[in-house]
Amino acid sequence: MISEKEIENMIRNELQVETLVVNDLSAGSHNHWEIEIKTPEFNGIPKIKQHRKIYEILKEPLASEAIHALMIKSSGTETK
Repeated sequence: MISEKEIENMIRNELQVETLVVNDLSAGSHNHWEIEIKTPEFNGIPKIKQHRKIYEILKEPLASEAIHALMIKSSGTETK
């Protein structure tokens, strides 16, 4: 099991985050998560690479299955 705060801290330790929302979608079992992130580090980066970066940051809880499912909504800070 992993907490919302632990996920937030892991991401904030690696990225300069403008917006970060972490939601537990598992109704209390804390293993299905949704992450919404906006960071200038994703400017000009394809979605697949943005998601790979999040998966890399969370590799340990994913490998241990503390995170069983993860939905990511990511973007840079540039406006189109």
